[in-house]
Amino acid sequence: MSLGQILFKKTAISIALSSNEGLGLMDGMLKALSVPWLYMALCVYAVATIFWLYILQRIPLTLAYPFSALAMVLVPIIAVYLFGERLTGSYWIGVIFIFTGIIIIAR
Repeated sequence: MSLGQILFKKTAISIALSSNEGLGLMDGMLKALSVPWLYMALCVYAVATIFWLYILQRIPLTLAYPFSALAMVLVPIIAVYLFGERLTGSYWIGVIFIFTGIIIIAR
């Protein structure tokens, strides 16, 4: 799912770069249809969904779902390296809470 989010961001950047001014919702959606990153993101999401179904066959949702919160940790870190975004101190505090919550739930 994290890879899908990164590919959606690449799609958004491609749309923004191809237009000097902001596009409306409909124009933006139509422009997105011409961006290959969008189709890659959708394929990744399709595979992730199938994988998620596989996981849910084997472990309870109450245990599996908290691990999906790891995307909130991974995506911003990847965005720093790929897109030059910045992380704040409050982000790192949130990461500590997320990891703490996952550890508590997993026990």
